[in-house]
Amino acid sequence: MITPDDLLFSYRWGAETFRGLVADVADEQFTEQPIATINHPAWLLGHVSIYNEVIASLLLGKPFDNPWDAPCGKTTHPTGARSDYASKEAIVGRFDEGFASAVAAFGDASSGAWSAPLEHPTWGKQFATVAPAVTFLATTHLALHLGQLSGWRRAMKLPRIG
Repeated sequence: MITPDDLLFSYRWGAETFRGLVADVADEQFTEQPIATINHPAWLLGHVSIYNEVIASLLLGKPFDNPWDAPCGKTTHPTGARSDYASKEAIVGRFDEGFASAVAAFGDASSGAWSAPLEHPTWGKQFATVAPAVTFLATTHLALHLGQLSGWRRAMKLPRIG
């Protein structure tokens, strides 16, 4: 049986990998699109940051708005204009803050948080309870976007990370 600690290990690994994939990327490169419409670091980190915040809300039983139409949400598309996004420092800072809040929520979640029904007009149709939603966001969703960022690095001709 997978425990929250097992899930947290994977989630931490993903966050550390995200940080590693952008550590050597200059601020001015954050919106470069070497292939038309590729998801660049500014959009990718902005996108997963939204879902760090959703994880915390889910585990703490707090309401949240559907993030799909938020800046860097599911229904948005990255632009190559650097001025459309915050600085690298601000983007990474938001990611780190959201991740820290989500990790804290793992420890602060009530005993019934994982099995609580997911009563959200959109998300409740996909996930019956909090557990599969958090599992998806902390693993599959994060890993999908890690792969996109890795592909972006290759297109930029940047080296693999350690």
